[in-house]
Amino acid sequence: MKKRFDWCLKQDKGLRLVNKNENLMKVYLKKSRSALNMLNAAIEKQELEWILDTSYYAKYFAVYALFMKAGIKCEIHDCTIEALKILFVDEKIVPEDLFIELEKSKTLRVDALYYNKEIGKTAIMQRADVTGDFCLKIEKIINQIKDEQIETIRKKFLRLCQDSGNAQ
Repeated sequence: MKKRFDWCLKQDKGLRLVNKNENLMKVYLKKSRSALNMLNAAIEKQELEWILDTSYYAKYFAVYALFMKAGIKCEIHDCTIEALKILFVDEKIVPEDLFIELEKSKTLRVDALYYNKEIGKTAIMQRADVTGDFCLKIEKIINQIKDEQIETIRKKFLRLCQDSGNAQ
């Protein structure tokens, strides 16, 4: 896992430490809620591809809101997910099951979108059924995370940058 994190640090659109941004955090929470609304509409219309996409993006945007709260930027989804594990799960801030759920959602979406794999309705609905709860849990973490925890994450980020020879 550390090798992927190191790779992410070296990418132009990869992991970066930035100023914490409450406004962008709120924007991404709003995007997450919007995706949840669209998910409900897609479920009502039984549009499986849109169920898959909106379910994933509702989760991803919620996690990205957490990143904005901590001052971490990344434009590569795989790297965001990797950083979620190393910086938030390993520090016991985010439960591992949320990381696993986001990873499963992304894999399912990529398989359907880029590899045209036939994804069954059951698998899609399993991911969709937990989306609302996933987003609520991440929002709760955002609301309860302490400044000391954010500073621990930021220090770990800088330490990982130094270990990989990548100054931030």
